[in-house]
Amino acid sequence: MLVALGWQGKRTQDAVLRTNQSVSQSLEIITAAQAILSSLQDIETGSRGFVLTGEPSYLDPYEIGLEQIEAHRRSLEPLVAQRDFPDQRWFEQLDRNIAERLVIADANIQARRELGLQAAAERLQRAGGKQIMDRLRVLLNAVEQRERQRLAAANRAVADTLDRSRQLAVIGALLVAALFLAAIWAIRRNLRIRQALAVKAQAGEARLGALLQAIPDDLYALDRKRRVTALSATNGTRAPAPAAIEPLLVNLLDQADHSLELRQTTWCEIDGQRTFEVRLAPTGLGDHLAIARDITELQRARDILEDQKVFLRRVVDTDENQIFVRDDQGRFLLCNSAFAELLGCQPEAIEGRRSEEIAQAHLVLPLLQGEADLLGGSGELRITEVSVTDTQGHERWLQVVKRPLTLSNGSCHVVTVAVDISLRRRIEQMKTEFISTVSHELRTPLTAIRGALGMLVGGVAGDIDAGARPLLDIAHKNSERLVRLINDILDIEKLEAGRLPFHFTRCDVQALIEQALADLKPYGDEYGVSLTLLLPDGPVPTEVNLDPDRFAQVLANLLSNAIKHSPSGGVVSIDLRRDGNTLEVGVQDQGQGIPENFRGRIFERFAQADSSDARKRGGTGLGLAITRSLVQQMHGRIGFDSQEGQGTRFWLRLPLELAPAQPAVTTMSPPLPGRGSAGPQARILVLEPDAQAAEQLASALQEHGYATVTADTAVKARELLAEFSVQALTLSPALSDEDSIAFLQNLRSQSAYRHLPVLIVSLQPQRRDNDDGVLRGGAVGVIDWLHKPIDPSRVMDVVRACLTSNGGRPRILHVEDDEDLRVLLARLVEPLEVDLQGAGTLAEARRLIEQQPFDLAIIDLMLPDGDGSELFDQLAQALPPPPVIIFSAMDSPVHDSRLALRQLVKSRHDGAELAMLIQQLLNHWPPGQSRDSEEVNA
Repeated sequence: MLVALGWQGKRTQDAVLRTNQSVSQSLEIITAAQAILSSLQDIETGSRGFVLTGEPSYLDPYEIGLEQIEAHRRSLEPLVAQRDFPDQRWFEQLDRNIAERLVIADANIQARRELGLQAAAERLQRAGGKQIMDRLRVLLNAVEQRERQRLAAANRAVADTLDRSRQLAVIGALLVAALFLAAIWAIRRNLRIRQALAVKAQAGEARLGALLQAIPDDLYALDRKRRVTALSATNGTRAPAPAAIEPLLVNLLDQADHSLELRQTTWCEIDGQRTFEVRLAPTGLGDHLAIARDITELQRARDILEDQKVFLRRVVDTDENQIFVRDDQGRFLLCNSAFAELLGCQPEAIEGRRSEEIAQAHLVLPLLQGEADLLGGSGELRITEVSVTDTQGHERWLQVVKRPLTLSNGSCHVVTVAVDISLRRRIEQMKTEFISTVSHELRTPLTAIRGALGMLVGGVAGDIDAGARPLLDIAHKNSERLVRLINDILDIEKLEAGRLPFHFTRCDVQALIEQALADLKPYGDEYGVSLTLLLPDGPVPTEVNLDPDRFAQVLANLLSNAIKHSPSGGVVSIDLRRDGNTLEVGVQDQGQGIPENFRGRIFERFAQADSSDARKRGGTGLGLAITRSLVQQMHGRIGFDSQEGQGTRFWLRLPLELAPAQPAVTTMSPPLPGRGSAGPQARILVLEPDAQAAEQLASALQEHGYATVTADTAVKARELLAEFSVQALTLSPALSDEDSIAFLQNLRSQSAYRHLPVLIVSLQPQRRDNDDGVLRGGAVGVIDWLHKPIDPSRVMDVVRACLTSNGGRPRILHVEDDEDLRVLLARLVEPLEVDLQGAGTLAEARRLIEQQPFDLAIIDLMLPDGDGSELFDQLAQALPPPPVIIFSAMDSPVHDSRLALRQLVKSRHDGAELAMLIQQLLNHWPPGQSRDSEEVNA
């Protein structure tokens, strides 16, 4: 900054000097111009004075002026040589005017001498000397003014330069002062930093010394001469001596040529008891530092960890279940040989990789689902069954359990264990098939035995000898007992397998209890026991979400059990009460109570307190086990309170739903005037999951004069049946929420819908090229679904209701592979005066259907050469199609019966034909059933 100020001062001085030179030159030019003018004035004055006076003394100024003007003229020209003005033309004009003026002055003087005053004066006036002088003054004044302007500009430039110099000098001085102060502050700060660094260096050196003494590692220095010095305090018991470690460090130093490379090795002392990890690193100053760490315990831990890994590998590989662990990135951290076997590789080819990096990993993708929700570290995921296919193409069924595993660092892994249940599933399938076979093979002969005994007891074969009747009664009673035993066994198996259907709806429990009391009253009368309902004093909500049929089964089991254990003349009571958010139903008997040692086993299978007493009363020992399972499936609890000698009260608690149930969404078409015999107000409930097909069928039925309501689920159908008076029901073979067979059986089990016309209608909406919807389908009227073994009176009621008097003998087709049952049914229908023709196979039944029409068909679904439902297509070709009674030992909803129901209707008609077929079925529906239906609906 000082140099800059000096340079600026010199520039100012040079500028002032140049200005001074210019000013001096301008002054000289002005002076020379004024001297020329002054000389011209002296010449003018001298010449005029001499002319006027004639005195020679007046010529002195004239002479002086002549002498000086030439000198002044010569001095002016070099002064203006560096100027752009005056130029050469100006000098020529100046010289010309000066010459003219000198000539005039000389002529005036000569005229005065020669001609006298008068002539000289006149000549003076005429000569024009004054005009020439004015021109000379103008020329000289121009030069003077020009120079004066230059003087003024130079003065201003000097003043500006001086002002700028003063400002720069002030600013420079301030900056110099500021820099000086900053330098002083920086020096002081540097000194303080140096002092602090010195203190820190001393503290660091002290801490480093303490650290070297405190750390478990041992430090060594290897200088340029490869001499080893211990930096930390070493002793013979902890660290190796410098002399002992020097050969190792020198060897590490010679291993590579890169001076900045870290070298590491593991070294055991000579005694072999301790292991050290040695690291050698350069300092950058030509020497090296070495760290020796005792890793004896760490090496032992590593060895133990490796042994544990081998142990874990042996354990998981020994397990036949599929085990694997994955992290949050989807990498397999661990898997056993059983899991790797699914992919046809070794665990080493899987561990450390993601599924997309593993060949054939798509085979186990079902086992990898659901892990994202578990990575939060809580809960578990259980999958009851999942199917995978191994690399050999074999299908395996696995039961999967997934649990999160949160590590100490916060990361979360998912542990998966998949248990192979393929064998168990095959066993269960065999068990199901066995039960189905046993069910059919037992129920078929039981039907013949029970029917024959019932006919004999009923007097079909005439009067029975007094000695034979007790034997027949015993046989008939025990056949009934065997039927109940088989039904209970099948129910308990279906409950365990999860195949027993439940259809929940909001029901009035009090109304169901009253119905159960009415149904069980005849049974109570046999034992001389009366049934009563104890109503609560105050209002109690009785609407509960449950399955009404299963609840009726629960009440039947509890009431029959209470009746059997109450003395003759006793009373079995049912009470209702509210217990918090549950409705409690109690069944109280007046028996001897439950023994203390039996109370813990009362809900077990085949559990009976007194087997001899059970034989006298009857029972299988499965009723309470079934009852508990049914109650639990309906989200309730069951228990009992008993005191020996004072009776037992069984109670069940069901959760109350105080919020009103959501109303079912239904579609109802307005009733149209009927054109068929169904009547102008006949209403048909269309139960069809396909909304488009249901709408098309409803439109077709409306064209034939029927009002329709539609439902897409079994639950909505039950709500509509309770809300509307329905004269017929069309049932789809494939419902979305329930098995169709189960729905039909459930419907027929209710007395209100025992004789409701039910038509199984299979719809198939199709599309033509113009995208217009075309409805196609077929229909069969199913009168009832009768189970084996069946009460003969039930068969007679259904058959009698199906037949109409048309002037001839009605024809009945009975398709049954068991000859004894065909004979039994023939004996049953003898009083009806019908023509009964039996067939033991599908082929025989088809021939009979081709030969003649039938008014009624009773068909068993399980036949030696196929499914009995295959006959429905052929029966539907008749006009009108005969109604069908399904008579089979097959339960619902097992897979075989579900398939059979889908095959109930195979024929296809267009919309108009289908509606006409439904109308014909309804028009020819047995009159007895129609009247019963109308009475029930009324």
